[in-house]
Amino acid sequence: MLNLLDTAIGTLLCASVALVLALVFNQTRLEFALPLICLAVVLSVAARFGVATGVLGSIVSAFLFAYFVYSPEGSFHIASADARANVSWLLLGGISLSFLFTPRREQAESQQEQNHQEQIH
Repeated sequence: MLNLLDTAIGTLLCASVALVLALVFNQTRLEFALPLICLAVVLSVAARFGVATGVLGSIVSAFLFAYFVYSPEGSFHIASADARANVSWLLLGGISLSFLFTPRREQAESQQEQNHQEQIH
């Protein structure tokens, strides 16, 4: 139950950052850099909350950018090939880097248990 709560909190954090970025920097020259900024946020949140959070955060962020930033706004369809590529890079980078660079919960828990055992002895 605690793992599910951690995943939900991390995903909401990624979504809220993506939404704020989308609403603040919409229709600016930075709209093509937003997925890279969001990718950094997703990876930092995934490092704390785990792989599932990184995957879900990437997917939710991509949907939010598609809906609020890229034309036609208010639709999940993205007209520009460059914008589709940017959202695709967010998805590909967020999902794959979450698997590569975030510790698995089982590994982290076993490492903590091992460290605890070493401290006792």
